Amino acid sequence: MLSLLAQQSPPPAVPPLPHPELPDPSAITLGPPWWLYAGAILLVCVLLSLVIWLLFRAKKAVPPQAPRPWNRAMDSLHDLRGRTEAQPHAETAHQVSEVLRNYFWERYQIPAPFRTRRELFEQEAPKMTQRVDRYAPLAALWDELSFAPIPVSREEALALVDRAIANLQEDRP
Repeated sequence: MLSLLAQQSPPPAVPPLPHPELPDPSAITLGPPWWLYAGAILLVCVLLSLVIWLLFRAKKAVPPQAPRPWNRAMDSLHDLRGRTEAQPHAETAHQVSEVLRNYFWERYQIPAPFRTRRELFEQEAPKMTQRVDRYAPLAALWDELSFAPIPVSREEALALVDRAIANLQEDRP
């Protein structure tokens, strides 16, 4: 066997490269595989689509803010002032009372629509807190408006509404 190997001729010489300035092909290293480029492109597309989706998605619906109690009461009294001529004077007095008592309920969380000032501040005095006692003078004023004598003329009805508006202005938050 050795004799066979010895009888073989040396391998033929490699012909010179046509461009000697180029490096040997075995010395060139290949770049990253193709799937790495495809993965990077896919990742960029996914991130771009996520950003676009976040920018253009439907926003959460924000519930409309309910008007504040003072604004609602003031608007009601101004509307009532405009309707005073067209409705009976007793109805005007009743609506003034209703507007003021509902305002007291919504703003201070005191059950004014269901009880009079005497029931709230005099009969239940031991049970009431200091927070509620602060509103006793305001309640007295509003009771005076709410239980005022029924106006007999248009001028008295307008005066009652104007007085309620003025007192509500003093309680502006």
